[in-house]
Amino acid sequence: MNLDYKVVFSRRRTIGIIVDRDRRVTVRAPWQAQQEAISAVVERKRLWIWKKLRDDRKYSKVCGGKEFVAGEAFLFLGQNYSLELVDEPRGEVRLNGRRFELPRADRQRGRDLFRSWFLRQANLHLVPRVTALARAMGIRFTRVRVRELKYSWGSCTPGGTLTFNWRIVQAPAVVMDYIIVHELAHVLEQNHSREFWNIVAVHAPAWTRGRQWLRDHGSRLEW
Repeated sequence: MNLDYKVVFSRRRTIGIIVDRDRRVTVRAPWQAQQEAISAVVERKRLWIWKKLRDDRKYSKVCGGKEFVAGEAFLFLGQNYSLELVDEPRGEVRLNGRRFELPRADRQRGRDLFRSWFLRQANLHLVPRVTALARAMGIRFTRVRVRELKYSWGSCTPGGTLTFNWRIVQAPAVVMDYIIVHELAHVLEQNHSREFWNIVAVHAPAWTRGRQWLRDHGSRLEW
């Protein structure tokens, strides 16, 4: 069976393969890499790639990008808010009741303004929640970072640095708790062993609902 993938060349020393959440396969290779070498790596990793493609935690498609037009829906903490374009001086995104307000003159840079707004909100909501859940789990971590992550909702380094995708602040609280506890559990268990999932189940009892929400609606967070 043919395996479709995109090759991206960059300044790197090795060939790596990424299976994105929408099941797109990307091969990252050094500028000087030959197609024969790339094909050989893909062939060696074929079984691993197919396993990732069949993972039911990945969703089948990504919703289209935002257009930042009046009436467009945006998620925040699991709730839908509509966008209104307002005739006000350029500046920033505001949440006013049940609607987002964006200066009409700023529509062309709407993504940057919304991203900045969500980054601020993610820091306000995620960092305190990570601290509270870590305390409840008896886990110490080094620091928390909120970033734009292209391939994951969160990560945990062996040294205890937790990084979360700002996009998850759009999701309901049960989803955020599942992702946070999932990464905190990796401080104790680096793999997805039975013990790992026991830790997740104890500290995020509704974790299956959170994971299912990501399967069904995770593509809405990608824009």
